[in-house]
Amino acid sequence: MALTVSHRPNDLPQVSYVCTKRQRGAVSFLPAPVQRQDTIARGDFGQWIIKHIGIWFAFARRLGLGIEQMEDIILVTGCHRTRSWANVTFLEGHTDAQVSFGAEVTDADGPGIDIKWQFTPERVRGALLNWGPDGKVCRCTRPPEQRQLQPRI
Repeated sequence: MALTVSHRPNDLPQVSYVCTKRQRGAVSFLPAPVQRQDTIARGDFGQWIIKHIGIWFAFARRLGLGIEQMEDIILVTGCHRTRSWANVTFLEGHTDAQVSFGAEVTDADGPGIDIKWQFTPERVRGALLNWGPDGKVCRCTRPPEQRQLQPRI
């Protein structure tokens, strides 16, 4: 997977991700400061998932989630809290998957950060893209709005 960042005069700074293998993958782009939170019992969780991986694998297979091997199961023990994001998921089987978008951030350390996103469907190929929110974003307890852009496949 390759990352390119470019900036042209009179345009938003552009971020591009390219996935040239036929494998799936994912990228999170966080334009604003984040707060990481993780469990303090990571070792205990690790031992627990190893002990019970067979049960979780069988459960995921019964649900038809496309889990083909145990290594596809990921134990998430924490999160990153941010005011805005873009998530890219590359689909399996595409040798020329790519996503490009513009992102401009002002007042990144202030209480009312301003984020401007620029997405066009022509710049999404072989991938799914979610982002949100944009405009003036502040710290709040209400979940922010999400947007989805359907890929051209």
